[in-house]
Amino acid sequence: MKIKVSKFGGTSMATAQTILKVADIVKSDPERAFVVVSAPGRRFKEDIKVTDLLYQLADEILNKKPLDTYVLFEKRFKDIAAGLKLSFSMDDLLDDTLKQMIEDDTLEFIVSRGEYLSARIMADVLGYTFMDPKDLIQFRGSKLDYTLTHKTARKALKEQTHIVIGGFYGANSRGDIKLLTRGGADVTGALIARAVSAKVYENWTDTDGFLMCDPRIVENPHLIDVMTYKELRALSFMGASVLHSDTFYPVSKAGIPINARNTFNPTCPGTFIYDYVPASKSKHVITGIAGLKNFTLVVIEKHLMDEIQAFDRKVLSICEKLDIMVEHFPSGTDTFSLMIESKYLTGDKKETLVNLIKKHMRPDTIEVLDNISLISIVGRNLMANKYNMLKLFSALVNTNITLRMIDYGSNGTNIVIGVDDIDYGYAINAVYNEFERGEHDK
Repeated sequence: MKIKVSKFGGTSMATAQTILKVADIVKSDPERAFVVVSAPGRRFKEDIKVTDLLYQLADEILNKKPLDTYVLFEKRFKDIAAGLKLSFSMDDLLDDTLKQMIEDDTLEFIVSRGEYLSARIMADVLGYTFMDPKDLIQFRGSKLDYTLTHKTARKALKEQTHIVIGGFYGANSRGDIKLLTRGGADVTGALIARAVSAKVYENWTDTDGFLMCDPRIVENPHLIDVMTYKELRALSFMGASVLHSDTFYPVSKAGIPINARNTFNPTCPGTFIYDYVPASKSKHVITGIAGLKNFTLVVIEKHLMDEIQAFDRKVLSICEKLDIMVEHFPSGTDTFSLMIESKYLTGDKKETLVNLIKKHMRPDTIEVLDNISLISIVGRNLMANKYNMLKLFSALVNTNITLRMIDYGSNGTNIVIGVDDIDYGYAINAVYNEFERGEHDK
């Protein structure tokens, strides 16, 4: 039987009612044989995620403070258990968990208990077998070991079906619990999907899938029905946050599609993400638009720069020594630019960078522009027609947007532009309206 791996996010696991909704979704399709879950998320806007409670609790345990946060943590799970008919005592499980957290005395073990308890509950509700991810997700030091994880998980799950696994954590060779980065349950699901050769990896959250733009910026943007892994990577890198940015790697390697779905609107087909989608399969020029604000643009100008050996490498090495990450570095005949997230230039970092460039590179001029936004326009059909570029830049010019930077993606699926922060929303709306609303109005 072909199988699916289904990962459910924190909102889906927040209450007894949402857990029962998840159970209905899983049981509605016999192919949903592997389930990965996050720790309980927010029940309402001002609520605290269980993972955040656990970080507070870890501070209390590790620093021998009163365990005030444990009362809140305990109540969250007792409230969930009260609305479910569990075959085990939640009180006993919580008592054992607290004892283990105190005995283990490490932040990563303590924080992992949200996913652990969530998976124990979900397995019991479904009648599935619980499997601890510490026996599947393998770390080498503090880094996830993709190769060893695939080998270990494939062997352990080869003859298994109807399994529930906690996300977000694994273990190293000594058995010490190690955490993935926040949102890492997405990655856990992808790793499991690859290990069991799933037909599809379903990622269930509280949104219908990927929207073409941030709905806080563009009113009622359309849902992306189909996209590629390359497009997902480009959008995630620029802040589109439906999926963890590292999710694509395990499944793309195996050619397994991702289906982003909504737990609270399960009839919506969501967004499908494939390794390859023929351009002819989509009528849309633009797949999505995403961006980030608060960048600084450093523009270096020097006559005959192209005749100076390794000019760009030397500039970037200065940034490296200052521990400054450079997002983009577009260049011209006699110019070389650095687009840097402004958080890396706090204190005297900006002045130090400029002074070192002046000292070592002796530029004719160096200009620093603050409050710059980066916007990525992503689409596998974007470069297919020469008039698309005309439409793109005409839309920006007609909206009186000043372009501070243009960088063409090397894979031909995206263009990154830099605009003033004040023009960020106007620029995204201009591009969206030119391509998407215009297409629908025809």
